[in-house]
Amino acid sequence: MSGPAQEKPGILWIGRMLFDTHLRVREVELARNLLDRARIYALDRSEAIATHDNSLRSRLRLRRRLLMSRFAVTDQGELTRFRMPVAAATGPVFNRIAAWWNNRRINEALAHFRCGHVFHGNPFFFMPEPPQRRRYRVHFDVIDNFYDEWSDGFVGRARKRFLREAMRRADTFTACSHSLCEYAERITGRRAAYAPNGAPVQRLRAVQAHEANALRERLGLQDRFVIGFIGNHRMDFDGMEMLLDAWVPAHKARPELALLIVGPGSDKVAGPCGLGAAQGIHAVGPIPPDQVATYFHACNGGVHPYVPRPLTEDATPLNVVEFSVVGRPMLCNPLKELRRLALPNIRFAEANAPAWTSALLDPATFGSFDRGALVNAVTPFDWALSAQALAREMGL
Repeated sequence: MSGPAQEKPGILWIGRMLFDTHLRVREVELARNLLDRARIYALDRSEAIATHDNSLRSRLRLRRRLLMSRFAVTDQGELTRFRMPVAAATGPVFNRIAAWWNNRRINEALAHFRCGHVFHGNPFFFMPEPPQRRRYRVHFDVIDNFYDEWSDGFVGRARKRFLREAMRRADTFTACSHSLCEYAERITGRRAAYAPNGAPVQRLRAVQAHEANALRERLGLQDRFVIGFIGNHRMDFDGMEMLLDAWVPAHKARPELALLIVGPGSDKVAGPCGLGAAQGIHAVGPIPPDQVATYFHACNGGVHPYVPRPLTEDATPLNVVEFSVVGRPMLCNPLKELRRLALPNIRFAEANAPAWTSALLDPATFGSFDRGALVNAVTPFDWALSAQALAREMGL
């Protein structure tokens, strides 16, 4: 390399071994918004994960594939993506062995790319060397509360010890919500900077009304009150069973309602239940990232039925931010971080089907709210601002 790019610091980007625009939006958006400050080399194992299911045979095959692969640069564009062998193992014994192996590979990649920073967002498999034994800085990004999600069984306790130590060895922290800042501080005794999950604000707000109307017409929804469930997470449709149980009686009473389900796997969530257009349910499957903004604008409101538990209620849900940026009202379960944010467009219903049916039947649920207050409230939720917070913490 030569020229100005050589002067930028290098970051080895170790996320959740998933670096794909359909799967890890936060990692991709933060990295893209740091490219004017740093050279980024992202570990990308999405091609290995894509064919993985949860069967024992598939898990073993995946681990072997990750371990036996060779180091290779797969995309040397504006953001460089690479592969390297990864030991994927959990448990009291294998945690440490996998971490030792992976740290050797990380040191090789740091030397190859001439990096002085590691961005670390994976609670499994990677534990940085102690600060006094390494020559690079480690930043830990907290996006989920895995610690409280694990059981207190033998393996669960081992995982907690591993994660606690991995986080304590980091030099700096960010977290995607206020609750997770407190979570990181509770584990490490040190401050975590707030870098919230955000939205591409300019791209979302650039959609024109005629584009959204054309999409509604193409989907046959031009005369319907459209409520959207847009998934962009590995748990794309958490809470779907409760939502469908609530939806059927609500649609029977209000046939003008339409539920638009968007995202990977969305075309498979209602069909097995025998539900479809007759119940006002329209599932369109995965959408190219550059088209998703129009789907938010095509909805009159949104829903976020994720089940309250540490893994979901401590985080800031992406689709809640995105619906809010385009000024849509939302119905949500009373997740802790959402209650804390208190956005004026969010209405809460208890996490059960009868309560959601009542909320869907109530016109006030998707009624008016203080739009000026909402614009002010969502202004900080811009990926560029979150990337600035990350850059400050990493000393870029």
